[in-house]
Amino acid sequence: MGLPKFEYLEPKSLKEATKALLSTSRAVLLAGGTDLLVNMKHRVVDPDLVIDLKAISKLDDISFGKEGLRIGACTSLHDLASFPAVREFYPALSQAAEEVGAYSHQVMGTLGGNLCQGNRCRFYNQSVFWRSVRPICYKAGGKICHVVRKPGECHSTYCGDLAPVLIAMEARIALIGPEGERIVPLRKLYTGNGKSPLSLKRGEILREVMVPPPTGKTIYLKWRLREAIEFPTVGLALSLQLDGKERVKKARIVFTAVEPAPVEAREAEKALQGNPLAQIPTDKIGAQAAKEISPMRTSTVSPAYKRKMAGILLKEAIETIG
Repeated sequence: MGLPKFEYLEPKSLKEATKALLSTSRAVLLAGGTDLLVNMKHRVVDPDLVIDLKAISKLDDISFGKEGLRIGACTSLHDLASFPAVREFYPALSQAAEEVGAYSHQVMGTLGGNLCQGNRCRFYNQSVFWRSVRPICYKAGGKICHVVRKPGECHSTYCGDLAPVLIAMEARIALIGPEGERIVPLRKLYTGNGKSPLSLKRGEILREVMVPPPTGKTIYLKWRLREAIEFPTVGLALSLQLDGKERVKKARIVFTAVEPAPVEAREAEKALQGNPLAQIPTDKIGAQAAKEISPMRTSTVSPAYKRKMAGILLKEAIETIG
């Protein structure tokens, strides 16, 4: 299936890109294209203007210093995973980048594209022919969500690998738009609304991700149906900070591929605090986390099985860190 017709623009600055993004409501940004081009071929996305960001200088810069890690939005996943400071001080981030697709996806795909990818659903991410057998879904402009068979709702799922790790690490993002720059926690990028999953204002572009200096231990685990070239069916990022007696001082538990946005299991985090690392009741904590997520049948896997796997992943993550 070929691409639809569109105009192509290669701006040399973020200011020029922002102006172009405001010029039409159907403009889209191109970084690596591993997600966008597939969706365009399936006519899930049908832009009249494609704005290629790769010619803008410094968007693929990556550096590490006293204030932590700074990563340009157009940094490739391969460069991110192989950057020496990332491998040494942020191994979970390197691991998550290497979990995305196959090697070719990692070479082409970018950090910004992975964070800003569209939500997925088995009724939405299909060809035009496949979708033609039923009414248009709410996310695509229709009236009904086929997942719950109700109007005015969208339960598509966010399935990125890097967002849960970066949220667990308390990363912030720099956004550039018509009103200038704003810096917000990464978790605030996601709305929880399946139809409009990102909180970007019109004309805004993700410029940079900032990760604080490493503290504690972080791990990313991904369960999927195939060993490669697969979105997570359930993904988990666990970050633990310990005190001098090896007790949990702070915990972050972030799941992906279970709801319209990355979701944090806050009650399970509270239950972890104060426990000696070697004596954490993993079964109890895993069961609590599984209760805090609300997966829908947006894939071929049942919500009940996703909850079960979420608990199992958390138990495995705690035992691995311990």
